[in-house]
Amino acid sequence: MKVTTNEKLIQQRSKLVRWTSMAGLMVLGAGLIASFNEAYYFWSLPSLLIGFVLANISAHNANRYVRQPRADQTLEKALRGFDNNYHLFNFTAAVPHVLLTPSRLYAITVKGQDGVIRRHGGRWKRNFNLRRLFLFFNEEMLGNPTNEALSNVDRLRSQLSKSIQGDLPPIEPVVVFTHPNVTLELGDQSPGDDVPVVLARDLKKQLRTQGKGAQIDPQLRAQIAEVLQGDAG
Repeated sequence: MKVTTNEKLIQQRSKLVRWTSMAGLMVLGAGLIASFNEAYYFWSLPSLLIGFVLANISAHNANRYVRQPRADQTLEKALRGFDNNYHLFNFTAAVPHVLLTPSRLYAITVKGQDGVIRRHGGRWKRNFNLRRLFLFFNEEMLGNPTNEALSNVDRLRSQLSKSIQGDLPPIEPVVVFTHPNVTLELGDQSPGDDVPVVLARDLKKQLRTQGKGAQIDPQLRAQIAEVLQGDAG
């Protein structure tokens, strides 16, 4: 399998994590000190709010670009064994992870949460525990993975449509949970929601269950690959 990863972006975001982490701690510390001094009490709340924002920026980028194994590393391992007709793009396109296969594209939405995660209809929930409370700043919100996946498909299709004339191959969504200690309890799907949701270790099996479909024309495939790799090619 071919893999194209935007290493330059990863390095840039790693630096951003260091700076926002340091700045966030400094601002939060200043706000805490100001809260004990009546002369500077007015500045304590803005400082705490700014520190909160910086901490969230740092956590978001750390989870995606720094903490290992990163999502791209986990996906590469999960898809190992596919031939060079499969091409994984990481952090190069309008969505973080795209898999180009012989017959279609997959917009892969990666979620790194652990614990028990439940889906019932269109609602998603994650079990609460004290550990999550202490790691509040270091974790991304679960959100609604299936809605996020469908949105990623739209974003990817929009990006490709701007550069490629004519019909595009099918673009499919898939949600992949990568944490080794996650448990999925997937109840009934909401009407019209057929987004596959799998563990990383089951991703290859899920892709192999899809119908082969018509092969992408080689010229179109080359155009798609050129758009997807962006400046990382």
